[in-house]
Amino acid sequence: MFAYLGCLRRALLASGALVFSLLASSVAARDLVVAGSGSAWKYLDTGVAPTAGWQLPGFDDTSWKSGQAPLGYGESRLSSNLRDASPLLKPITVWFRHEFDAADVKAAERLVLLLCVDDGAVAYLNGREIGRLNLPSGVIGPDTKAKRELPNKEEGFYHRMPVSRDVVRPGAKNVLAVEVHQASAENEDLFFDAALKTMPTNAPSLKLSAAAKQVMDTFHKQHYLGPEVRIPDGYFDGGRHMVLSDAGGVASPREILLVDRTRDAALEKHRAFARSTEIQALPPLERVQRLAAHIDSAATPPGGDRWVALSIEQITREFVNKPLLLGDVLDQCQSGVCRHRALLFKILADDAGLKTALVRGNYAKTGTNGFAHAWNEVTLDNGRRVLVDVMHHGGKPVFPEVTASYVVQHYLRENNTPWYTGKPWREQAD
Repeated sequence: MFAYLGCLRRALLASGALVFSLLASSVAARDLVVAGSGSAWKYLDTGVAPTAGWQLPGFDDTSWKSGQAPLGYGESRLSSNLRDASPLLKPITVWFRHEFDAADVKAAERLVLLLCVDDGAVAYLNGREIGRLNLPSGVIGPDTKAKRELPNKEEGFYHRMPVSRDVVRPGAKNVLAVEVHQASAENEDLFFDAALKTMPTNAPSLKLSAAAKQVMDTFHKQHYLGPEVRIPDGYFDGGRHMVLSDAGGVASPREILLVDRTRDAALEKHRAFARSTEIQALPPLERVQRLAAHIDSAATPPGGDRWVALSIEQITREFVNKPLLLGDVLDQCQSGVCRHRALLFKILADDAGLKTALVRGNYAKTGTNGFAHAWNEVTLDNGRRVLVDVMHHGGKPVFPEVTASYVVQHYLRENNTPWYTGKPWREQAD
């Protein structure tokens, strides 16, 4: 992934196409079909193919069973177990249908299907195929097997697939239909979950505001924003390789995160949590812990933390050199790496009344050469500064002082010199 981004950056620099200004559309990303238990699906698990037209609106599925997603058997994280009634029934194919309204799909929006299956699947929107995973090409029948059985390490990933907007029927009933295929009749597990989301079309717009540009310049040069700095709306973060023009343009070889509280509905939900009476009433370290746990939960995919980086890689490729609202990153793929988590923690911690800094540098697992990383510092009322790393520590209550030997050894500047110096790490917080 990093080699890919480096090549892209060099190509942009060579072409001279790197300096321009972008602002996200005012149309927020939304869910037409929600992944997980927010959606109920009708399903047919007899192994006998449904009659023609089962992928279309108006099909009579009253005899089909129903259940909340995710659906399947032999897996954890299921809301509906398909084998409760017939534990020995393991058909090669199970068919799923979900009806939804799309009255408010805008012309400026595009669609993305998120699909998670074990082992293979074909997805249809209003009868038209919109995605296929781990299945042969050509006509698919009830006995068609997935090309291979997915091992445990490959299960749980939500694939993003672009969907043509002209497949949707505005103002009418729509049907998302999916047939899930096993690799063999001996398979002991089946899993299905899906979402259909809208994404705004990004278009060139106004240049950066003076306030946002000043904060961006500071972070871009110093890799540090202190507790006294509040992230302004209109703030972009395209990483350490982001290019800022004198005229206020911005471009990056990855997605360009945009902070805009006025238009980011997903971010506002997280901010409401940080501003809640419950959070505000907690002592500072407990506030830190609750915010870190909240962000870790929101930024860890349903399939587990092993899919964090790959989920973000999908977003990175889809939005290279384009703005993406910070809240939409987590909403779209329920995933976030250090750059998303640290920026979000800074925003939420400011809302929660914590004296918080945003820091960018390198993290060294061993030795003195680290990889690009971002984290936070929180200054407590007694003057202690603790390090908050929502990427590595997640929701765990590990907040060492910045003078701890562990921090000094592993958290470095972008040139791999130490960010911090000081006394040995105190294992126990006061």
